[in-house]
Amino acid sequence: MQENNKLINNIDNINTKIRKILENNLTANFIIIFIGLIASTFITAAIFILMNNRISKFIIDSEYNLTLFIPFFHLFYFFSLSLIFYINKNFNLKNILITFLSVVFILVVDLSSSFFVGSIDDKDFFAQTYVIKYIYNNIIFFIILALSYNGFQVLNSKTISEFFTFSADISIFAALIAGIVSTVFGIFAAIVIFLIKDVFNIEEIIIKLIVLSISFFTSLFPFLVYTVYRKMKTNISIYLSRILMPFSLLFIFILLILLLMPDIRPYDNRFTFILYNVMLAVIVLNMFFIRVDYKSSIFTKALYIVLPIVAILFDILVLTSSLYRLAEYGITPNKITLVGTNLIMLGNLVFITIFNIKSILNIFKNNEDIKDIKNITIGDNKTVFYIYVYGAWAFIVCFILPLFYNFFN
Repeated sequence: MQENNKLINNIDNINTKIRKILENNLTANFIIIFIGLIASTFITAAIFILMNNRISKFIIDSEYNLTLFIPFFHLFYFFSLSLIFYINKNFNLKNILITFLSVVFILVVDLSSSFFVGSIDDKDFFAQTYVIKYIYNNIIFFIILALSYNGFQVLNSKTISEFFTFSADISIFAALIAGIVSTVFGIFAAIVIFLIKDVFNIEEIIIKLIVLSISFFTSLFPFLVYTVYRKMKTNISIYLSRILMPFSLLFIFILLILLLMPDIRPYDNRFTFILYNVMLAVIVLNMFFIRVDYKSSIFTKALYIVLPIVAILFDILVLTSSLYRLAEYGITPNKITLVGTNLIMLGNLVFITIFNIKSILNIFKNNEDIKDIKNITIGDNKTVFYIYVYGAWAFIVCFILPLFYNFFN
């Protein structure tokens, strides 16, 4: 018992000493940028591996064993992102260890499931499974990042909501900078290629260098933006997500009207089916970033009530089209994943609607609150807890379903 207390005291002393060092902004920023440089190098290395192997063979042929290293590069980048949240007063060795063990666990399980996926004979089946795993892994990574951000306070809805805003703001600013830099760099590179194409036959090498450079700086920008953002926080993502709400309603009505045209219904038209699913995913994802608990207008509150209800009807439509295509065209990983995801999103929309109804009933129970409509709170930020449901589904998609695919295949 005394040894445990001594160990805890030693860890607390280390945490305190490191926090004092990190109080120096210059030191903290230098560490953040250093971590970003290493992480960006790993991402660039992954892109380099992909570029030096034909993508089709790289994904499908078992002889290209370098695919086993891609999840490691991906995970290392997200682990590096999680580390920067500790380069401040929240530095905590215990939480860093928890983050590290979470990442190691995901890596081990990912490599294990990749072994089973790699033994699937159907190349198209294997390619679909590989891509799905790569996409849905990001949901698990996002949850690890969110918990690293709030010190693993799993049931703290406020700080998780703040992370949604924080991550969106960082992404927006990083994307803007990356877009500007990439455009300028791309124009310069195009001019260089045009000038030397008749003198040297190195166009392919230059194109690869351009792609690698863009990849490196794009993955580095979130770290650079964070050094500035943590001192001057904004809420631009909240306002952008609210702007998307009326447009989401408009697009839903347009897509519903398109059902009157048999040739472009999502049941048999592949392009329309993909469009409907993408639109549904954007709407549901956007609901996490609206933050109605943050000051909002009456119009925003009204939209927040109406949009989930209309989206539920739209989700049912998309779900029926997914089930139809599953029954009509056969079982594939893509179709099974889409059906499950449609059901999870439907549950999310119902979850939001229930909290909205509860908040409205509470308003009518307390008549005095109606005196100032602008101060009325619609919904509850506890809806962010639904991200754990997505995490559980992502875990099933990435690590459980591949075992069944292998068995039945």
